[in-house]
Amino acid sequence: MVRAIMIVEMAGRPAAHLTESLEKHVGILNKIKDIEVHSINVSEPRLFERSEDDKKVAKEDEMFTAFAECDIECTGFDRLTHTMFDFMPSSVEVIEPGKLSLESSELTELLNNISGRLHRYDEIAKALSEKYKQVEAYAVKMKEEVRKKDEEIAELKKGGKKKSKKKVNNSKK
Repeated sequence: MVRAIMIVEMAGRPAAHLTESLEKHVGILNKIKDIEVHSINVSEPRLFERSEDDKKVAKEDEMFTAFAECDIECTGFDRLTHTMFDFMPSSVEVIEPGKLSLESSELTELLNNISGRLHRYDEIAKALSEKYKQVEAYAVKMKEEVRKKDEEIAELKKGGKKKSKKKVNNSKK
């Protein structure tokens, strides 16, 4: 058995929804058969601290943060690592045992799990980077199109003024 304390953080709005979502998220720990939950303590939501530039945010757009401290006991180190990947805690402290002994198969599984997730995250980051470049190129193209249309409109307005003056001149004859 491995006992650990995980800190799971969440951000969102409004504050009541954040609390409800966090409680629901960590409450799943109670339903996992390989985990014994000793306690779950959810903090009160706090207003997310903003930089000076961001302080002019509307009241309804304010973000809150909260965390849950989860004292759990898992059947083994492998169960704890799977739980970490599932819940993505910001912090984990192993309480017991004081010294761990791992089978090479457990360590291999852990390292392969980490490696697989890193590859997936890298793949997602590269895909998002490529999509960002495409959107950025499209935005530049559209900006150029808008500039051209603005020039055309300006020319039409100039031309329209000249035509209207000529009509006025022709009507005087």
